Amino acid sequence: MRRDQISKRAERRSQYTNETYTQARSLLSPNQPPIPAAECGKQRNFEAELFHEVIDSHSDFTEFAFGIRCVRPHLDTIELIVESDRRAGRLLNRILPSYEPDGEVHGMPGLRIRRRSERGIEVHIAGRRASAWLTGVSATVWKRHELSALEHLADMGWKPLWRGMQGWAGEELAFEQRWNTGAWARNFQAGAWCGSGLLRRLGLFHTITPADAVTGYKGLGINGYEGMGPVRWCLDVIHRSGVPYRKERLVAALTDTEFGLPVAPARHLDAIYPPDGMENWIRLDDEARTGLIELRFQTFNYPSLQLDSCEPEYREIAEGVERRIRSWPESDDIR
Repeated sequence: MRRDQISKRAERRSQYTNETYTQARSLLSPNQPPIPAAECGKQRNFEAELFHEVIDSHSDFTEFAFGIRCVRPHLDTIELIVESDRRAGRLLNRILPSYEPDGEVHGMPGLRIRRRSERGIEVHIAGRRASAWLTGVSATVWKRHELSALEHLADMGWKPLWRGMQGWAGEELAFEQRWNTGAWARNFQAGAWCGSGLLRRLGLFHTITPADAVTGYKGLGINGYEGMGPVRWCLDVIHRSGVPYRKERLVAALTDTEFGLPVAPARHLDAIYPPDGMENWIRLDDEARTGLIELRFQTFNYPSLQLDSCEPEYREIAEGVERRIRSWPESDDIR
């Protein structure tokens, strides 16, 4: 491949991952797509579950989409670089598995910390080819958050399940058998490529759209599909007043034949809300109807992200958002 072609691919990849140009170029392979898919089903399913936990654990203002500064996808794993100490704690507390007596398993069943280094921690699902690196803060910070999680569980009388054993705990096996082996689990796994693919392209929601915030959740099925329908990822892309949405650019990036996902605009828009409340919604699905991305562009002015009214704890985040919006080129997208 010619040098200028490699450079262009590295620049494009960095738009999707928010890696630096050098980082993106170092991971390009002439025999692989510029953003490779997870090489096996176990890794793909794990990443879809991890994406679910990433968006569900995001409950605060962050400079980067979902508090993830950038992602580094590999064939057999993925690296998530968190933006802050706080975000590291929220994410780790969300995914570490624990058992509530006479209740249920919380977190990701089977998840264990496999390796620790100055770079961060590697988490994996015991007995499966599925892992992720969590980086962005020091090893000391990750350890502190783990110890804090243990103290919190002790106060509640819950049982930590990620320490002291290599395999799955009995509580995890029972929970897995009850909740993750039926039709709902098979439906989620059929559409896992979508959640995994979005996680591997998370940088788009920072580099392509000048949003103040991006939030999301895994939604229920909607009319217009057979059976349970596709796995539906609802993503709210929220802008301050006067900032164009750039819907067309985000859709073009997600549907790009080389860098994007195998999705196209859905043929229907089930009116789950009044039409005027959905005029800036876009749905993308695949030909097999197993995955659905629901982009919901909105306008809202968060006082915590306005420099003239933000609280001290959000000052740095508000300044970062402001710099990014001011540096954006003019766009003719209509909102």
